[in-house]
Order: sequence, then structure tokens, then C-alpha cells
Amino acid sequence: MRVLITGASGYLGQTVVHRLVAEGVAVTALEHRTRRRWPSTVHVRAGDLLRPAGLTEAVRDVDAVCHLAADTTVRQTSEHAAELQRQIITGGTGHLLAAMETEAERRGAPLALVNLSSSAVYGRGFGRPLRTTDAAGPRSSYGAAKLAAEEAIGATAAGGRIGAISLRLFNAAGRTPYGSTPSPVTLIPRAVAAVGGRGPVLTVNGDGSALRDFVHVRDVAAAVAAALVRTAPGTHRVHNVGATPASVAEVLDEVGRAAGRAVPVRHRPADETDSPCLVADTADTRAALGWDPLTSGLPRIVAEQFETFHHEHNRS
Repeated sequence: MRVLITGASGYLGQTVVHRLVAEGVAVTALEHRTRRRWPSTVHVRAGDLLRPAGLTEAVRDVDAVCHLAADTTVRQTSEHAAELQRQIITGGTGHLLAAMETEAERRGAPLALVNLSSSAVYGRGFGRPLRTTDAAGPRSSYGAAKLAAEEAIGATAAGGRIGAISLRLFNAAGRTPYGSTPSPVTLIPRAVAAVGGRGPVLTVNGDGSALRDFVHVRDVAAAVAAALVRTAPGTHRVHNVGATPASVAEVLDEVGRAAGRAVPVRHRPADETDSPCLVADTADTRAALGWDPLTSGLPRIVAEQFETFHHEHNRS
């Protein structure tokens, strides 16, 4: 199988490249701004999802695409940033789908697509583990864009030229095989930086009882690899990818335990827009993909974040 990976240079993309290469898959990394040093078997193509002219060549002769590219760090910092993010997710996905349709028609065979979606499509949730049959209700431009991308994929798949699976990712965490860790604005890196004296006091809304779902980046890559060989032409299926539910307070307790001292915290009143429970029901994911998250225990994830933290600051 020949697989093109968009967003290959990112946190998740690096791990998926590593996983597929280890499985003997012929990988092509689509690079935009960031350049990486890849294993010698990895082919590299330059491309920009917002410039559709180059995408036709990028998908030429591939059997499948792992669509991982999206700017996840931008939320509502500015209207311009939110609009650019929306363009990357919705416009970029549309351009990619058009290129895949062209390639499928040229070769006379459908292509497979694994799309990285997000738990943000659910919005505030329902106070229980979320199922993919639950109604979507995004409350951010990011979630709305991810949902629009899913809908575009479904419409394209119905035409028969692709088979697709979208994976609604909850909170990816842990260290990649290349040493990268998640965005520093996410909970676990912020907690580690705070307790290590390299970041501000952590602000917690409410009493810390809000539940979130954490999954190791290697387990996410395993889900992507499993989905690649389970797409069916003419269909688009959606699965959740989460593994370890934990409250904010439990995460801070684990970070404090690993550090040997409590995380410095400042409490604010609960935010009514925050969900009390954003946790994945993954029963259908495990059954359909034969997937079992093996590395997503909270102590391991926290320990890896500390290892990276100490390595980075010993160099500074």
C-alpha cells in the first residue's frame, strides 16, 4: 500500500509516519512549511492544502491518504486566525477530496481516506461517554469546521470514488518516537511547566471535577493504521478515539505525585460553557478496528511529559 500523509511533520503525523514505516508501508510525507529528517524509505512531496493545483500531483499513484493536517492550536485568538483555521480544515479538505476523486478516476479504482476529526464536533456533550450516534453540536469554529469536513467526506464517499473513516480524536498526549510532546497550551504540559517553575500558576475553572479523555499519541497512530485497511469504497464511517478518562483534579494529582509537590493552582468560578464530561465511548472503535489502546495510562503519559520537560530545560 502506498500512503500519502498530510500534516506529516506535526505531532501526530510524525508518529503515524513512524508506525506505518515500521509496518512496511510505502509512505509519502506531504510537507508544507516544516521540514523533517525522515527515514530513508519515506518519500517527500511539498504541498499546500490551500493550493489545489499541487495536490493532484501529490496524490498521484497513492492508494490511500491519512489526512492529519489542521492547525489545532488556534481557537478564537482573533477573527483572522479562526478564519484561516477554517480555511485549512474545510477548504483544504475539499481540495484534497477533489484531487483524490481525480486520481481515482484516472486509475479506475477508489482510494482510501483516514481523516483525523475531533471530539470538538460534540460541543458540550451530554454528561456521559459520547457515542458517534450522538447529535453533533460544535460550540467553536474549530469544531464546526471539523464537522463540515466530515460532511464533505461523506458526500464524496457516497459517489464511490473513495472509502473513508473519520477518527474523532479526544486529547492526544504522550511523546512521539521523535521526542515531540503535545502543544504546550494543553492541560498536561501546562501542569508540568507550572510545577516545574517554568510556567504560570495553573488556572482551573470550578473544582476540577470536569472529566476529559486522554489517549497516547502512539495509540492514536495505531488506530489510524488499523483504519487504513478497513475502509470500504462508497462508505464513510466515524469512530471515537479516546482511552483514559480523568478529571482535571486527577491529572493534577498525578502530576504532583510525579513531581513530589503539588501543582500551583488558582481556582476561578466554573465556566458554564465548559463541558463537565467529554469522554469517548469507544466500544464500536475497538470492535470495528480491532483496536486496543495499550500505552494510554495516565502515569505513563505524565512521566513522558516530565522527561521531555527536563531534557528541554537541561539544554537551556
